Amino acid sequence: MHRAETIILKLTAPSANKRAWLSQTSQAFRDGVGMVLGVAESEQTSSRAKLHNACYTANREETGLPSDYARMVVNAGVALARSYWGLRKKKRRASFPKVGKSQGIGLGVHAYAVLKRGERFFLRASTGKRGQYKWLPLSVPVHLASKLEFVHGDAKLFQRGQDWFAMLPLRLPHTPAVRDGEPTVLGVDLGVVKLMTVETPDGCKIWNGLPVRHRREHFASLRRRYQRHRRTDRIKAQSGKERRWMHDLNHKLASELVDMARFYPNAVIVFEQLDGIRDRVRGGKKFNRMMSSWTFRDLTDKVKYKAEAAGVDVVFVDPRKTSQTCCRCGHATRSNRTKQALFRCVNCGWSGNADRNAATNIAAAGLRTLQQGPTDTARSEESEQASSSLTTLDGVKVCETQVLHTDSNLVSPA
Repeated sequence: MHRAETIILKLTAPSANKRAWLSQTSQAFRDGVGMVLGVAESEQTSSRAKLHNACYTANREETGLPSDYARMVVNAGVALARSYWGLRKKKRRASFPKVGKSQGIGLGVHAYAVLKRGERFFLRASTGKRGQYKWLPLSVPVHLASKLEFVHGDAKLFQRGQDWFAMLPLRLPHTPAVRDGEPTVLGVDLGVVKLMTVETPDGCKIWNGLPVRHRREHFASLRRRYQRHRRTDRIKAQSGKERRWMHDLNHKLASELVDMARFYPNAVIVFEQLDGIRDRVRGGKKFNRMMSSWTFRDLTDKVKYKAEAAGVDVVFVDPRKTSQTCCRCGHATRSNRTKQALFRCVNCGWSGNADRNAATNIAAAGLRTLQQGPTDTARSEESEQASSSLTTLDGVKVCETQVLHTDSNLVSPA
């Protein structure tokens, strides 16, 4: 088995000749992608075969790009076209994509190699002429040097500011973690008010999400102000800043969680399966913006690949009623959680932190999944039997259509 990773390395001060080659090739690559997008728009298609047949030869003739570069041009155009048609299929407003300066240069698997000369690493890029290459020096951190022997697949060169970077795919050997005893389960409850609540055998740790939410609101306020004054230059300058900040924050959160799990024997991290939650939960304008900016998928993806590298398993469970079920008696009803932060069971009277209660239920559901396979809800069969009549009396219904604020973990504190 293998696992995939991607690393980004900076090119170390390319010479004037190499910079000129990079700029020229990048411009030719953009022109080629623009040609593919033009055909995709006129033919109303994103078929790789159709676009390859229509554009491959013409691209090579007009841009002068070698064969592997021309193939990557078609692939880049197909990816952009499919992103547009995917949005249209979901009935979202979108304009047909255009090629920007950030497009970069796609490197096919046969167009480059990463080689070591002495103590230095180089990316050897083909120029399309036999025996002629561009040797681009790489700045490689010590902890990544041992991974470069596993570079495999299509890569990319791109420019940010005055610097050039190489995005390299890795195909690392992977041996699945083998549990030699009972699993140690860590339940993780994700939210907006509380970014992450982790229940461990030694206690609970909570990451506050209010500073993140306030900064998100600040970014939204800036965008509104710039749009009101038609400062498109400032909007472009701010573009990507919020995304990069959140990307970095999720990396740090994922690393903290995985480092925490590594201290336990046979550790298993358990998440809720939250796919589709944005379509199921709707509210006001501010609430919808908060939901659309919630990057739970990015966080769980980062946890998965970091946990895989550390030998920690990740399990996803059914999220239904995890925030409404009492972790002591198993009684489940909306009445148990009238406030965002407080959980008070109407059956047994137990009260406590609502996010910790949910994380405990997630951990219990994960343990049951490991022992006996997936269950229908977060509650065990015994708990369902004990509380079924009470649930009926409280009139709780599972609505399969669009609902308003069904998950109280997402509601702002009063």
